[in-house]
Amino acid sequence: MKWEYKVFTIEHFYNLNKSLDVEKALNDYGKDGWELVGVLQKHYPTLGNSCKLDNDSIVFKRAIK
Repeated sequence: MKWEYKVFTIEHFYNLNKSLDVEKALNDYGKDGWELVGVLQKHYPTLGNSCKLDNDSIVFKRAIK
């Protein structure tokens, strides 16, 4: 099976439709076949390690038909 992914910063996800609550927004994505698969948390750099994420992100996937 092949997958496609959609990644949003959490802030962007919340701002997509401010009139919706989070549960409604997640249900709407589910109706379109998207499954929430995880949250990527921004790691803060320490001792010279660089951060690869600018913000916390939310990840969805769905099967490609």
